[in-house]
Amino acid sequence: MDEHKEKDGALPEAEQSASESQALHDELEDLAKVFQEELDRAKTQAREVAENGVEEPEILIQGLEDIAERPAHRESVSEERVPKEELCECCGERRRGTVNNPNSLYCDECDAGLRHYPFDWLNVLIALAAVCLVFFGGYVFATHTEGFVAVCKAEEYRRENQKYSALDAYAEALTVLESNKINAENVYKREILVASSLGIVAGIEEPAQHIQAWEMSLPHFYKVKRALQSGAEFTETVTAAEEIIGPYKTTAPEKIPYDDLLARLEALKTAAVPESEDTQSARKKGYQAKAEKYSLSGVLFYQYYLALMSERDLEVQLGFVEEIRETAPEEVWLYGHFLGDLYAKTGRDVEPVCKLLEEANAEDGSPLLIRATALRMQKDYDGAIALCEEQIAKGSDVSDDLYRQIGLCYLLKGEYEAAYTAVNNGFQSSNNPSVQMCNTLALTALAAGQAGAYGEVKSLLENSGFTLSAEVTQYQSGALTVEQILTEGDCDIS
Repeated sequence: MDEHKEKDGALPEAEQSASESQALHDELEDLAKVFQEELDRAKTQAREVAENGVEEPEILIQGLEDIAERPAHRESVSEERVPKEELCECCGERRRGTVNNPNSLYCDECDAGLRHYPFDWLNVLIALAAVCLVFFGGYVFATHTEGFVAVCKAEEYRRENQKYSALDAYAEALTVLESNKINAENVYKREILVASSLGIVAGIEEPAQHIQAWEMSLPHFYKVKRALQSGAEFTETVTAAEEIIGPYKTTAPEKIPYDDLLARLEALKTAAVPESEDTQSARKKGYQAKAEKYSLSGVLFYQYYLALMSERDLEVQLGFVEEIRETAPEEVWLYGHFLGDLYAKTGRDVEPVCKLLEEANAEDGSPLLIRATALRMQKDYDGAIALCEEQIAKGSDVSDDLYRQIGLCYLLKGEYEAAYTAVNNGFQSSNNPSVQMCNTLALTALAAGQAGAYGEVKSLLENSGFTLSAEVTQYQSGALTVEQILTEGDCDIS
């Protein structure tokens, strides 16, 4: 009974302890809730500062200990923010504008500093020296402008693939540069490469003397060195081949020892070039390419020329020319015209060869002559005449040869007087008429009954060390007709 009383007397004390514990728990919960709210508010304000560029507000809560001390209603005060476009352009911190000039780009302090900036006399001297150098550079450029413009003109011709004009322009530019004591190796380089691509190998040694021997070993002079080497080999080949076939150039075709001469030319392909004393002494004076072997394409050309002299079949001649193309495809200047002419005379399509020639040099007149020959061989005489007359009217550089083609067409049409007139126009318009032009004029004069003109042409040839071709003399004797001359054998007048 007493035990129950003791227990019953302790119950109120336990309930009181539990009530106090619950109250403490509730107070802590409220405190944590207030802290969380203040913390969330601070984070929200921080995000607004980052997103809107607003001046960072005062942080209200740093820790739990600040909660009790924080005033109930404290407002954050921030200074007025100056817009970026109104800041001083010098310091970028203070508002622009001065007392004397509110529209100034600078603040009062920066404006005063700029007006009293201490100048360093060394910097002034450097600035004056820079100005003097600029004026001196302008003077030097002015003295070199003429040469610069001339080189640019030559480069423009080269880019447009007008190689004859480019070569002339390079020569003019180098004359100007030499007068100004400028040794322009790169200009000589371009002149040599253009000349080499046109087959001009005899005159490229002279500009090469303006390039130092050690420079020829540099990578960007490799093509020049190779062009000079090829030119030296071709020159040696011409010398050796002329010694072989030269004595037979005036021999009747049937009396030329074709097989023997062909074998001697063939031997040059594997022969070594003998070095003469003249070559040795010339090499001591400056850079000069040394030819140790003969040019293979050059030997093949002279084998073709031998077949032409001996009046071998057109297919035999064509075989040598096509071999040149296979051996040295880049030497279009050597085989292009002959390949197109032989294609025309054998009934093949000449357009691929004509395009090849035009790509090699836009100013080459050979494609016009090849197309005219192809039309003549197809018996489209009027078409060939129209093509030639059109190009003559445009001022073609090969107008004299186009007149000759017109004359051949009129001969085949039986209009001999018109043929003589056309060929005579070509003869008169040529500064240096070829032997072929003279023989064609003699044939048309005979056909048209122009005895006086025939006699003048014959005398001109004989006084120059030449004789009338076999076609002309055989036509005069009645052994050949015009049709036989222009449709059989070489289908032309040699």
